[in-house]
Amino acid sequence: MRISDVPLEILCRILVLSDPQTILRCSSVSSTWHDAIAGCLELQYQVELWKAGLVCGLPSSMSMADKLQALAKHRRAWQELDWTSKTEFDLPSSREHELVAGIFAFREDFGPPLIDVDPGTLETVTLAMDPTQDLLAVVYSPAPGSDSFTLILRSLSAENPHPMARHPTITIEADNVVLGPRTIQIAHDVVGISFGILGVIRIWNWHTGVLLADVARLDTRLPDFRFLSPRAFVTASPTESGWIDIFMITPTKAPDHAGAVHVVRLRFPELARVDGMSLWDSQAIDISGGPVCGHPIRGSFSPRTENGIYLFMHEVHSLNHERQSRWLRLMIHHRTLADYISRYLQADQTECIDLQWEAWGPRNTRILPGDPLDWIAATHGERIAIRGVEQLQVQVFDFGIFPGDPANDKSEDDALVLGPTTIGAPFNDPVTTYLPFRRTSLETRDFNRIFMDQEHLIVAEDFEEDFEMTIFKFPCTV
Repeated sequence: MRISDVPLEILCRILVLSDPQTILRCSSVSSTWHDAIAGCLELQYQVELWKAGLVCGLPSSMSMADKLQALAKHRRAWQELDWTSKTEFDLPSSREHELVAGIFAFREDFGPPLIDVDPGTLETVTLAMDPTQDLLAVVYSPAPGSDSFTLILRSLSAENPHPMARHPTITIEADNVVLGPRTIQIAHDVVGISFGILGVIRIWNWHTGVLLADVARLDTRLPDFRFLSPRAFVTASPTESGWIDIFMITPTKAPDHAGAVHVVRLRFPELARVDGMSLWDSQAIDISGGPVCGHPIRGSFSPRTENGIYLFMHEVHSLNHERQSRWLRLMIHHRTLADYISRYLQADQTECIDLQWEAWGPRNTRILPGDPLDWIAATHGERIAIRGVEQLQVQVFDFGIFPGDPANDKSEDDALVLGPTTIGAPFNDPVTTYLPFRRTSLETRDFNRIFMDQEHLIVAEDFEEDFEMTIFKFPCTV
């Protein structure tokens, strides 16, 4: 029997067990197969989810036709920033905020700690959460007379130690740590914390309490990092013209970096020089990236981890008498960064891969001019939300552009950017980047904080005593 003789019903049943790329390739075999695949709602749903960079939560009672309609409504609403409801909400002033999977957490500046560990003696330093695992991780400052920080692992739904944490209280010794915790991240079964000045990053398996990696980045000031997966993370250094570093967590193969292997270094474009003298000084690089949740969000569309976008916010200062500053936004897909880990493993490398900008950057990134308020940003899936050019405006950059997708044609002409961007200063030579994106704006209130998840865009203004929020909700239920 030839493959073209396979009954179309059986073909569709086979393809349901396949991946979206295979489904798309099979639809090009013949007009008969194309029509059969186009007529199977289950196959179309898989393909449309993949093109949107999404996964679906736990099974629902909706019909396949209704799921397709809900997915199209979700995509269209975010493309056009067409929200379904708008709510004004006030909270007490807070220094710590987190929005993940529809849950907003905050800590009051005045009052008891978020978790009643030892009222009056411990202060919350930073927090992170993963509602899909019912996990809240909170770092507390040292108690009087102690130099050790405390990491508490609790259930979000109850004031109890998390049942999956063998050691729900982890003591963090402050040796070789100049400043306290700066960033805390959760990815499936690991939790990581970065510490200031000396570039220390420590990562634990929160199920077992075992320290997996203790990386001291002496070339990095005030380090920021984001997980790529439970066993890989990305960080950046403003040294020289700046660069991105990718590490794998492999405790048995990482003698130099205490549990982490340095996989690749991706160098930024060279800053301008004259007669060997630098005209610009690279000051800082902050990273924004969406959460790496342990499970899909129940009853909602969730971004695939491999379809995430990362924003590197680079600050540089001129060394002339004017002391001018510039801010640059570099955007890159998760899959591009993760691909270098695959290359490293396939090549059986033992040394870090060191790549100059021309070898990795132009086709895989988009660099745009920024401003001093670029730290007001939120990232979720393939979208980045930042403060717009106008003060009362949010701009959303969507990098989920699928070639040939009719959805790309539904936006305004100037919203879809497929052509290159070229930037001169502060670089030594003009830098051109090509990563396509869609830009949409939303008029809103004045704000100095922004948050985003699968169905919310929140802008807030943090006053001395109040935290005033405006919550825009988008359709996401499936």
